[in-house]
Amino acid sequence: MQFFLIKFVEYKIVCIFNPKNFSIGMESTNDIRNDYLVDLMMSTKKDDLNYIYKGEFTQNLSQHILSLAEKNIDRNRISHKIKKRVFHIMVESIQNISRHGDSPVQPEEDAMFSIQKQKEWYYITTGNVIEQEKVEPLRAKLDKINNLDSAELDLFYREVLSNGKLSTKGGAGLGLIEMARKSGNKLSYDLRQINGTTSYFYMHSNINTISLGEAPEPPENSVISLKYMTKLHQYINEHDIVLIYSAVFDQENLLSLISIMKNRGNDTLNFKKKIISLMVEMLQNIIHHGGVEMDEIKGSQGIFYISIKKEKYYLTTINYIKNSSVDILKNKIDHINDLTDETRENFYNERLFDFEINSPTGAGLGLIEMRIKSRNPIYYQFYPLNNEYSLFKLTLCLENK
Repeated sequence: MQFFLIKFVEYKIVCIFNPKNFSIGMESTNDIRNDYLVDLMMSTKKDDLNYIYKGEFTQNLSQHILSLAEKNIDRNRISHKIKKRVFHIMVESIQNISRHGDSPVQPEEDAMFSIQKQKEWYYITTGNVIEQEKVEPLRAKLDKINNLDSAELDLFYREVLSNGKLSTKGGAGLGLIEMARKSGNKLSYDLRQINGTTSYFYMHSNINTISLGEAPEPPENSVISLKYMTKLHQYINEHDIVLIYSAVFDQENLLSLISIMKNRGNDTLNFKKKIISLMVEMLQNIIHHGGVEMDEIKGSQGIFYISIKKEKYYLTTINYIKNSSVDILKNKIDHINDLTDETRENFYNERLFDFEINSPTGAGLGLIEMRIKSRNPIYYQFYPLNNEYSLFKLTLCLENK
């Protein structure tokens, strides 16, 4: 799973439905060449995973985030011993956010958790704001841990366990030492100063699912590198993204994503129901219609992400589609968007008994329901990849009112 192996210089958008007041995501031929989410999706192969969440980390929400990641680990059938190590590092990473992260002031300072899988490796990245006075003690602690070998780490762990002073928020660096011990690798980190009083702290760890081994140095622009993740975090902030999930979709990870959205934020129950209803329609669309067989991919591979701008939620999916289906799908969406509210309801009722799914305006019940439930136009874009496939990007806007 490496990025930038596919050249984007020959790409062009063959269709854009993009009203003037819609400004989320990719909107020009230049954007796709620099779009981290398209890169993220196209790097994901069979059994790989890219999951990123940004926001508040309550205990209940953290459990659902861990559950989603754990199901992916179970799917890969790794040994029980290695599974425990991976899960332990995930738990420690999230606990590090809640124990030692300071309260964010701006949305871009919200905490972040990411888990990625590439072949036999898992990569876990977290980010959170910390007070400036904690920066140098934290840097010194991490540098010391990274300079110790396995035997020295074990000894240092016992020393801290016996003599380390417990802070009001938890241990005296025991979690960091444990992460290095369990992974068998150094803890990569980065610190970006926000202002005179706070910095943003990134931590990156990795673990081999076959044996404890030293992680190879990732390519400069690889998605698994800490450098890439810090850039992706900036992209997430610029586009107000709160959740990204890239994988081969099935009913199981659909349910896990829904559980995370149910437990996120302070939105009303009715509004959460609307979001979840649209999520189901969009993700089912990937599962049923996004199946491909190319490179190492076989299945309904895609990416789902959510952005929030001024009480408006933007739900976006990206998936592969056969070029032979592009014009049919385009005509269906255009037709649905052009209908009035009244004629759209009538059209939906008519389509319930229309099974000619390949006709220009036939069937497409899921698309009609998306348009009715969101009460906004369906925004879409197509990006040609080769003679057989294109990327299909679909965005729905839902207003919290």
